[in-house]
Amino acid sequence: MTQSIFVAGIAIAVVYLLFRFIEMRFILKEKKPIKTMIRDTLMVYLSVVIGNFILSQFANGIVESTTPEVFTGPAGF
Repeated sequence: MTQSIFVAGIAIAVVYLLFRFIEMRFILKEKKPIKTMIRDTLMVYLSVVIGNFILSQFANGIVESTTPEVFTGPAGF
């Protein structure tokens, strides 16, 4: 599973880069430096990977909860 999040992060970052390029080229009709677009894409990739790591840390605590230990036998008095 650790490799799949990296692949998913790359896929999301590439889609983001594609949408930004289309927006820059056809909607805004202005040129932005490629360095800025690559930096933004890298930030998206890191956000996906770090966000998934944080969610997996919280999910482990929630899923692995045990049933409460209570006394359900007859009373001893």
